[in-house]
Amino acid sequence: MKKIAVVLLALSLTVLLAGSATADRHIHSVHVDHHTHLNGVDIYFEDGSIIFTDCEFGETVEITEDYELYVNDRLVELDENQQQLVREYYDLFDEIIEEAKDIGWEGAKIGVSGAKLGLKALGGLFKVIFTSYDSDDLERDMEREADRLEAKAKVLERKAEQIEDLAEDLEDLAYDMAEDIPEIGELDWWF
Repeated sequence: MKKIAVVLLALSLTVLLAGSATADRHIHSVHVDHHTHLNGVDIYFEDGSIIFTDCEFGETVEITEDYELYVNDRLVELDENQQQLVREYYDLFDEIIEEAKDIGWEGAKIGVSGAKLGLKALGGLFKVIFTSYDSDDLERDMEREADRLEAKAKVLERKAEQIEDLAEDLEDLAYDMAEDIPEIGELDWWF
């Protein structure tokens, strides 16, 4: 369950390029939005599609933004229940990615604020040396700033815990897909 959360955070930080497929297969655009690697599986977000590729055998699973499912570049005909599973999986994956991006952005801002706090503390030392501002004043001001940053970090931690819960739901959906969609169930590497 935590592995998916880690993957999703990694996805928000990585951008790569990929080639297109041959003309007789399902064609992919050359633009790749995100890419990561987990347990022998490459995961790409390419032009609205989520693409999983087993690195050992080259097998692929693709879910398009229109909720079409391709296994090894072949469109899988889905019944209503299977279609719902694919839709839920795609939408939840997308939601997790967006939440992870937000957390990454907020985390970066907190990191910058922490660096500024370090510089402010250094500047405060000079203030202690050259003014009536004393070490108690500096300590009080630094603690106040640190408490504010800690509060922001706790909010992010709660958001990350929510993503972890969503990732567990995503893992459950992956297992449901393997049970209900034969083409997915035949893949030894599917999560």
